[in-house]
Amino acid sequence: MLNKNLIVANLKINYYESANFNNNEPLVFLHGWGAEASSLKSIFFNLNNYLAIDLPGFGKSEIPKEAWGLTDYSDFLKLFLEKLAINNPILIGHSFGGSIIIKYTSRGGLAKKIILIDSAGIRERGGRVRIYYYAAKIFKLFFLIPGLHLAKDYIRKLFYQAIDSSDYIEAGELTETYKKIISEDLSHDLKKIKTKTALIWGEDDKDTLLAHALKMQKLISGAKLEVLKNAGHLPFLDQPENFNKIFFNLLNAD
Repeated sequence: MLNKNLIVANLKINYYESANFNNNEPLVFLHGWGAEASSLKSIFFNLNNYLAIDLPGFGKSEIPKEAWGLTDYSDFLKLFLEKLAINNPILIGHSFGGSIIIKYTSRGGLAKKIILIDSAGIRERGGRVRIYYYAAKIFKLFFLIPGLHLAKDYIRKLFYQAIDSSDYIEAGELTETYKKIISEDLSHDLKKIKTKTALIWGEDDKDTLLAHALKMQKLISGAKLEVLKNAGHLPFLDQPENFNKIFFNLLNAD
């Protein structure tokens, strides 16, 4: 595995590629929120032709100067592939990385095939997401009370811990980007995807629910879905042998 970097969208981007990299039909890996390219190493370690990108703001890649949404990340992916003259990539995205691929292909981005692993993108305003939005409004009023503004960061942190939203707490400089990302529902984008698509999902995923996978499968024409039992949001770590078997079967399927 070779560690390289490239300037894309005025940002220094870190990425990894196989020793025998070929720009024709490589596998391109996009990691999840808060992770980095190496988090998917268990999948691409034995592959012969791949790229794995530290997305802007993660790993060793620079943070964008402004808050980015999925369209910005989609534009970034397009520029990255063009810079390396990539032809017919097979795009593999986990969680947040999957949502970037959805946005990219729905906007006409070219790929031979896409594989979405417990992908984000369905943002139904229920459960934690609904609470998040209501809380944002309540906080604006709550912190108008004299003296409470001094403790607002502590109170907000306690709240997000209570609803198990560690991504928000840990977003740091990417907090505004995180807010943009989770506000984007891709249901309409999924209908526009014409690229051959496969979904791999952990049955017990509590972050991107299996119900989201079923909805994606329904909205993407011809999409295949494989579900791993006794696996959560990281099925490639929870069930590595079963995951790799499914992954390579889908990779080699016509």
